[in-house]
Amino acid sequence: MRVFDVGKKDGPEVVSDRILTVPNVLSLLRILVLPYVYVLLLDERWMVAFWWLAGFAMSDWFDGYIARRFDQVSHFGKLFDPISDRLLFLVVGIAMILSGVVPWWVIVVLLARDVFVVAGGLVLMARKVPPPPVTRIGKAATFGLMFALPGFILAAGLGDGPGDPQPVWQAIAWVAWVVNTVLYYVAAGQYVLRSRRDLQAARAARETRAPDA
Repeated sequence: MRVFDVGKKDGPEVVSDRILTVPNVLSLLRILVLPYVYVLLLDERWMVAFWWLAGFAMSDWFDGYIARRFDQVSHFGKLFDPISDRLLFLVVGIAMILSGVVPWWVIVVLLARDVFVVAGGLVLMARKVPPPPVTRIGKAATFGLMFALPGFILAAGLGDGPGDPQPVWQAIAWVAWVVNTVLYYVAAGQYVLRSRRDLQAARAARETRAPDA
């Protein structure tokens, strides 16, 4: 999956405390455009919404490239970029349900996984253990879902709306959704295993530092 590491330099990754970086600005712009996409979907302007979401997915890949290539990886960005992705699933997902593009459970399955992962991250932070880094499977699944969800919208736009979508694109969107949702949950399992190891290591370190009884 070298595509997700394009721009990465040799040697250890340098992570700064900067907030104002180009990748973080792109993440902010993606969040700001979501209400507009929400309105487009409710107005049944399928193709316009599709192209905005296609740009969303491309900018998500592009800001990662900029961060790695030009040493703009930041602690803030490592949290902010996934948040923008989760907001996409939430805001666009609700609009897709209300406009009839997908059944409600398609989005609920994705959001349930995100709630679980966020809750786990809060537990780790409460115990002063950093959340595990995003895995390549997680990156692939997120990018694939960014293809699948707009695929449902494209099917509606090329057909006669959600009630009579273009069948080929509808089938492609379903396959992409199933495959990448499975990967999405596999990545969640990876985070659980990594988090358990990190918690055990943190507990062992505290016990080592504790004075003898």
